[in-house]
Formats: sequence, structure tokens, C-alpha cells
Amino acid sequence: MSRVTAFAAALAFALFALPRAGDAAEAVVLQLSGPATFEFAGYYAALWQGYYRGAGLDVTIRPGGLRGQAPVDAVREVTEGRAQFGTGTMQLVIRRAQGLPILLVAPIFQQSGATVYYRADSDFSSPAALVNAKLGRLAASDILDIELATALRAEGIDPARIKSVTLSAEQIVPALADHAIDAAIGSAWVVPWQAHERGLVLKSFNPANYRVEYYGDSLFAMQHYAATEPDTVRRFREATLKGWEYALGHPDDMINRLVADKPGEPAVADISGFDRYQADVARRLSRYPEIPLGYSNADRWTQIEAGMIGTGVLARSADLTSFVYNPDNSAPLSSGYRKLTGILAATILAAIALAAAGWQGSRALRRLWRRRAADAAEPALWIEPDATVVVARRLRPAPTPSPMPPPLPPPTDLNDVLAPLERRIRQRVRGKVRCRFSLIEGLWPCRTQGGMVAATVLDLVDAANAVMDADGTLIVGTRNFIFDDGNIDDFPGGQLGAYARITVRDSGPGLSDDAFEHILDPESTSRPAVTRAAAVMERLGGFVRVESAEGVGTAVHLYFARVDDEAEALPTSLVAE
Repeated sequence: MSRVTAFAAALAFALFALPRAGDAAEAVVLQLSGPATFEFAGYYAALWQGYYRGAGLDVTIRPGGLRGQAPVDAVREVTEGRAQFGTGTMQLVIRRAQGLPILLVAPIFQQSGATVYYRADSDFSSPAALVNAKLGRLAASDILDIELATALRAEGIDPARIKSVTLSAEQIVPALADHAIDAAIGSAWVVPWQAHERGLVLKSFNPANYRVEYYGDSLFAMQHYAATEPDTVRRFREATLKGWEYALGHPDDMINRLVADKPGEPAVADISGFDRYQADVARRLSRYPEIPLGYSNADRWTQIEAGMIGTGVLARSADLTSFVYNPDNSAPLSSGYRKLTGILAATILAAIALAAAGWQGSRALRRLWRRRAADAAEPALWIEPDATVVVARRLRPAPTPSPMPPPLPPPTDLNDVLAPLERRIRQRVRGKVRCRFSLIEGLWPCRTQGGMVAATVLDLVDAANAVMDADGTLIVGTRNFIFDDGNIDDFPGGQLGAYARITVRDSGPGLSDDAFEHILDPESTSRPAVTRAAAVMERLGGFVRVESAEGVGTAVHLYFARVDDEAEALPTSLVAE
């Protein structure tokens, strides 16, 4: 064997003997929002089947809601750094809109499980029927109660007008059994089982039949953690989804292990039976395998946010582009891992250089090592095989990549943003003011933030209501509109291009010349809602136009650029006033 070949063989052996990245397991903590039942079986499957370990992660799972212990706020545990990952409901959207930089890593369940329950000897099978019921409701901040409120609002029912009793989740079944209430909002994960244990027969309906379906329990982290440790988040997510695939495919194995290991006991007598019940719920709510685990639909998020804004739960947008994790964005290796790789490579070459003193290139390698030792911070070495020889060469430090631009919002149909607001807007109309919705079919898609748009429209509606008398007209509508060389001069403030347009028009007194002149001036405007709308539209990449005539009324137009701007190629017959 030649010395060159021996050198190549020695280096190959050294590289083979190196521990893989997964061998140096990274310690992370997952905080569950509930006890260790089948509702969280996928995480334990990822742990017990070795998926986390195979991904280079040493995971500690902390259950919540244990007997005799105070409830655990998973968001607080993650926010304050006691855990890196957590599980939570769509309450995460609210916490995000309140300013917490939460990143929703993966929705595990496509449905939330929010359900309205009532005794089998009664009939409260729709939101309209609940008007005559004594309704059990949870705290106003509970996501299940929020889901109920959105369904009621969508049917034109003011939740405040329903006779209700505030209960805790544990009181729902006893209150139904004792006829203290007629119906209640509760969770499919627990209420039917509790009723079964009590011998109470219940019927139910899904409030999602009356508004967009909310996602169920989801995995989350903090945005800054994902920014600094993107590879960890990616590996944790992949291993978790693999764990859920196993749990849903092998429920008996998981139930036996959950019962035997007792990582955290729920407050039920028959733990095994409860887990079997929850396994069926998990299959139903995950909709797996019909829908891939972790799947997230951008349009659905927009509608969820718009519904929350329409009911007053959200005061501002949750900024969905940065809230929902995008697994298609390949994450680079963490800086810590890159440094480790550089150090290992340097160490290998140093050992080889010292052991191969007789090889003709040893002096060059020694010089290379001395330079490497003097500048240990640089990832200076690269090893590349070339047939039977191995060449060591110095690399220049890689240039700092330009920051990636933020991902564009998904194409949005503005009609889908406005539709959930219709009943909410009608409820805001005063006196005999007539309200008309005019949403055009075939509205061009645009890229925008549905929540911000919904909040802006509601703000403009309130401003329009404030200036109308008791016999006015409010119109909220959408149109396609093109500004081209032939009409741009007729529309001051217009910009060339094709747009989807939202208009909020009132029949109020209109604006005087002076008021119209200052309508977009934050310091002197007579309608601050319009200046706020202008600021929002600038942020969204669109613009505002205002038309007004004294004695006729005012129209505020919001213009959103069409996704595929083909204004010049479109026939003028598609232009709508």
C-alpha cells in the first residue's frame, strides 16, 4: 500500500469514527398543555420510539394539568425559557396578536373539538335554538367560548343576549345532568367520556358548521428560538410528526405504554378506556391520513383571524406571515453545529499530520494547522476525496448572505375576508340605516393580511355609521378595477395597474372642500379612520382613494394589487366602477 493510499484510508477511518450529529443529543423541553393522555400520544411516541433521539435531540416532556397541581400555562413556560416547545390551542393566535412572538410550528389536529352538548331528551341543535336555552359557557377568554361566540355572531345572534351561566370545564356534565343548564360548549376530548362515566346520554352539534373550522391542539415555539436554532426546530417538527404517525397507526401499543408508564395521570377512573376513547377522537380530529399531519392552509388562517376580529376578540392582526411556520423554507445548520464541524475537521487533520510524518505533504499540513490554530474562529478547512487521494485546501470565509426577504402573504380572496364580517357589520348599523353587501364574483386575488384588512374595514364602518342619520345607507362592496393610461387622469390618487378593490360607502352629509383636502392628514383629518386605513394600506403595498360630495355621501376605496398584474392585457369591459 502506498503512503498516499494509506493516508487516504487513515483519513476515511477517522471520518467514519466521528460521532454523527445525532450522537451529541441536544437537550430540549416540551411543555404539554394537559396530562399525558392520548391527546398528546404522538409526542410520547416520538420519545419512546427513538425518533427524537434519532434526530439528535434529548427531549424531556412535561405534562400539564396533573392531579393536585395548579394548571400550567404552556405559553408562559416557553416564553420565559423553561421550555423550548409547547402545545396550545388557537388561543395562540390571540397571544400572538397581543405581542408575544409565538411561532406556530405545526397544527396537529385539523379540527378543534369545540362542540355544543345538550341532553338527548331536548333539542338545541343549532345556534338559533340556543336563544331559548340556558347556556353553560366557559370563561370569556377560553378558546372554546370564543369559538361559540364566533358561531353565534355568524348567525346574527348577540352572545350577550343569551341567558347563560359561567362554568368551569369540570362542571359541564354535572350541570347538564342536574338540569341546571340546557346546553353547554365543551371539548370533544373529555365531555362525552365524562357523560359516559355518569350514564348521561348527550347529543351535540359542531359550531364550525356555522363558521370556519378552527385548528385544534398545535405545536409552537418562540420566533427568536426558531431564528437562532432553525435546524433544531426543523428536526423537532419532523420527529414529532413521525411520532404522531406512529401513535395514530398503533393506538393499542401507545395506550398500553401510557397506562404502564403513567407519565401523568388524568382525573378519570378508567385510564385505559379514556385513552381508547381519545384515540378515536384523535383520528377524527386529525383527519389523518386524508390530510397530512402538520398541514396548514393559509386561506383558512385568514378566515380564522377575520372571524376573531369580527367578534372583537382580536383588536389587531396576528401577522400571519410570521406566525405560521413554513416547512418549505430549508433551514441552515445552527452556528453551533457549524463551529463544531470546523473544530472536528481541524482536529482530524492535525492528528493525521502528526501521525503521517513520513508523508511528503506533512510539512505543508503542519503549516496549515499552525495557521488554523492561530485563527480558530474561521471555518477554514474542507476535506474532499478525489479518487484515491485526499486533498486538504484552505477556504476563504463564506461571504455573509444577504438577508432573505420576508415571505409574501398567500394569494387572498378579499370576499373570503369580508364574508365573515357581514353579520358583525349589520349589528353595528344604527337605527333605520340600511346595510348592503355587494361582493362581486370572480374577484381578483391579491396578497395581503386578512386580519389587518378586516380590522380596517370595521374601523371604516364605525366611522361611516357615526356620520349618518337614522335613515342612511351603508354599502360594503368589492370590485375589480384597472387604472390605465386611458382613465388614470379621471381618478386622482390612482396608480397604474390592476386591483381588487374594497369600498365602504355611506350616505352621510359628505365632506366639505376643506375637510376633503385634509382627509389624509393625521393632524387635521375629520375622519381618523381614513388616515389609519391609509397607513395600513401603505404597509400592505396598496393605497386609499376617497370620493365625497356634500349632501351625497363619502366612499373610501381600498386598492390591493392583483397577484398577476395583467392590467394592460385585460379588456376594458372587465373594469367595474
